Amino acid sequence: MRKIITEKLSPASAKKENIYLGIAVVFLILISFMLIKIRKPRITEQKIESGQISSYTEFSTIEAGIYSDLINFASEIKMKGNEEKLPTVKQLEDELIPPFTKDITWEERGSMTWERIDRKKLTYYVGLCENVMTSGNFIVIVDNKNRENIKILFIKTHLHKDEVEFAIDENFPGWQEIVPYTGETERQKFEGKGDTE
Repeated sequence: MRKIITEKLSPASAKKENIYLGIAVVFLILISFMLIKIRKPRITEQKIESGQISSYTEFSTIEAGIYSDLINFASEIKMKGNEEKLPTVKQLEDELIPPFTKDITWEERGSMTWERIDRKKLTYYVGLCENVMTSGNFIVIVDNKNRENIKILFIKTHLHKDEVEFAIDENFPGWQEIVPYTGETERQKFEGKGDTE
């Protein structure tokens, strides 16, 4: 008959086990925190300089709508190139090109009055709103020699026509160039790339 040998194992100290477990948990928390910090995307922000305004954050719904229409108008001018004559405000109204056409939307947006002002090198499409609580004023600047070069300026102040003439002569003091919120900016925001700088 075989004799069964029994051996007693004494358990490790509960105090030591708790210390090792605590160290392991703290170590895992630190590694997790570092990984989250490394992978956290930065917020995409538009780079707005002095003399500029964001079409995305600074405009009311009405102003954003007018600006969107002006972007489409500017795109049409660029597509047609330098060969074709620039349209008058009357032609734009007759062709129902927003925001120049006088319809219900035009009335809801403050019945902005549009005028074309011609200079040798530049053509200006000036939109003035009587009620600046509804919308600010816009100017589309078209380079007559290079129609690819179009700027849109904005000011939220009540103006008269003679003040616009002064602004043109004095290089637009107080006016701000509109910085568009582009699809590329939105794509970077969606992908979580943020600013590269």
